[in-house]
Amino acid sequence: MDPQDEVYRRILEAGQGYDDADNQAPLYLRTTEEMLEEFKYLGEEKAYEVVVTNTNKISNMCEQISPISPEKCPPHIPGCEEDIKNIAYEKAHELYGDPLPEIVQTRLDKELDSIISNGYSVMYIIAQKLVWKSNDDGYIVGSRGSVGSSLAAFMTGITEVNSLQPHYRCDNCKYSEFEDYGVGNGYDLPDKECPKCGQKLIKDGMDIPFETFLGFNRR
Repeated sequence: MDPQDEVYRRILEAGQGYDDADNQAPLYLRTTEEMLEEFKYLGEEKAYEVVVTNTNKISNMCEQISPISPEKCPPHIPGCEEDIKNIAYEKAHELYGDPLPEIVQTRLDKELDSIISNGYSVMYIIAQKLVWKSNDDGYIVGSRGSVGSSLAAFMTGITEVNSLQPHYRCDNCKYSEFEDYGVGNGYDLPDKECPKCGQKLIKDGMDIPFETFLGFNRR
């Protein structure tokens, strides 16, 4: 791009064993003014024709193409849409009972609708299969970054981060309690016993919106 960038080409050539790597030609992207200066020996009128007129003529004859398709091109796994939904709801019922608490149902519905309608279900299924297989083989697998904001990823075992707001849930009778406790992380909640069965409640939830993962338009 700039004259000083020749150092990178010099480094690459030196690494490949070229003896003349330090003898770099002045190859960089010149401005129109710099090109006119290079061709001034042709005379002002001819230099303008070569540098400006002819190059624009050739450009206008070329079809505009993009090297990258604007379309999403994910792989296809038959039935992945139903699989991701079934796995997620099965885990959700296992943790929160049936019917699900409204806050869990609403969040999971919103995420799965976005994931499936935008063609991302196959990506989730691939990740789910990789994580489950690794775990079965004894390898500890952890997710990273914004994937932890996806409740669907948590319910399918891709991540161990529960992105719902801080809450209590009972592993025994499936009682759950969602309130504003004034903390941003479920682990900071005080210990509490289940009012229904007396078992110690699990403290869960990280309070991370799904939009952190797929943006405000969930795409």
